[in-house]
Amino acid sequence: MDSLRAELQNDFQSQVDQLKIESSQLKEKVAQLEGEASRGEAEKSELKQRCDTLHHTNAMLLKRQLKGEEEISQLKEKLDSLQTSFDRAERKAKYLEVVRKNQQWEYPLAVPTTSELVSDGYDEDLSEEIIRHIDYIKNLTKQMRKGESIEVIDVIDFDAESHQYYEGMLPHYRQFANALMEYKHTIDYMEDDKFHFVMGWEITQVPAQALLYLQRALQHTHIHQLQFHPIQTDVFNYLEFISNCVRENTRLEEFSLYDITVENSRDVDLLCEALNNKESLQEIEITFCGTEGGVFREIFNKLRTEHVKMIDLSDNDFSNLRPTDMSEFLSSNPSLKQLYLRHNLFNEQDVNLLESAIFDSTSLNTAYDSNHHCQLFLDGTISKIEEFNYHIDTKLNMKEKIYTLLSKRNRRRENAGFFEQDGIGIKHIPQILSLLKPFSLACHKQEVEVKPLSIAYEIMRDWRMPELYNLDQMDVD
Repeated sequence: MDSLRAELQNDFQSQVDQLKIESSQLKEKVAQLEGEASRGEAEKSELKQRCDTLHHTNAMLLKRQLKGEEEISQLKEKLDSLQTSFDRAERKAKYLEVVRKNQQWEYPLAVPTTSELVSDGYDEDLSEEIIRHIDYIKNLTKQMRKGESIEVIDVIDFDAESHQYYEGMLPHYRQFANALMEYKHTIDYMEDDKFHFVMGWEITQVPAQALLYLQRALQHTHIHQLQFHPIQTDVFNYLEFISNCVRENTRLEEFSLYDITVENSRDVDLLCEALNNKESLQEIEITFCGTEGGVFREIFNKLRTEHVKMIDLSDNDFSNLRPTDMSEFLSSNPSLKQLYLRHNLFNEQDVNLLESAIFDSTSLNTAYDSNHHCQLFLDGTISKIEEFNYHIDTKLNMKEKIYTLLSKRNRRRENAGFFEQDGIGIKHIPQILSLLKPFSLACHKQEVEVKPLSIAYEIMRDWRMPELYNLDQMDVD
């Protein structure tokens, strides 16, 4: 019994000792973990401190960057201003140099007398006309040499009673062309002025050499407006000459082609390519240049400009439009604000196609999707379409067309009948009624012919209005 008790006591003591060992090990482990935790907290605190320092440094660097960018922007503005001042000073220096150089310049050619011309076989009236034209060219040449501002440089002569060319004109045209080439320094210096060049002769057989003189001059001169009238020459492609002048004038804003028949596709391609690629161009006028059944349609189909705001294609015997011609033309000239197509040969179908591109009154949806930025001008006797797209704000133009269509239907009490065709359900009626007054105000006429109240009354009287009071029996979704 004593031995058993001693054995149990020894076992118990062994277990107690083992537990003490394990407890000591656990305490050591806890102490180790607490040390690691403490070190972790310290590292965490150190990392947080580093993060705060990095955030602060980043904020400081960002602030410096913004300040640096602001300083760079200011320096760029100053540099641009200095460059502008330098360019202006350089233009002024070149202009003054030309003026100084030509201060004592005298016209080097003699003007023939009436008796000299008569002795050469010209009648007295033509001789006086030749002298008048030479004097005009001479005065223009002297003005350009002196650096004077000339609003219109006009080398067109439609006053001559005879169409006979005077051979002695060629040296005078050379003097004129040389002065025009040098005149670019005056044009560059007088940057706020607009310079307009008009060219054309009714005389027969203008020498190719005279045109070459002018082409070389015009290709090196910054003209703002170019206007070309007919000439007579068998040895020079006039439209190619015109296209080159357009292509080389970087400041060209307005271009006019008058009474010059376009006869082949190559000329159309040359001209349209030059016009389409001219970013400075704002206005194009091509009038009296077509022939019935000719190639003028190609100009209409190939004129594709990004920046032009006005195009005048009147008086070109244009007709027989395809259904997509007008819509494609408008979409391909997105900046166009005014299109003139007066005095062509449009039939009733052509007029309808033109009008529908601006205002398609088939439905409210087609009226909404119509072109709202280009004002179309046709003959007043065949169309009143120019009344639309009157506003600069395209939204106002859209509202005016919607209200015009509602007014037109109201006169025949057709609004209710068309609503289902337009895809308008009963849930849209309150919105339509609420928009009648503001849409009527978009009409640019001082007083609309049909009042909003009249349209509202028609809608409320004729279009399934009892069903409004029984919505629970209808699918209004």
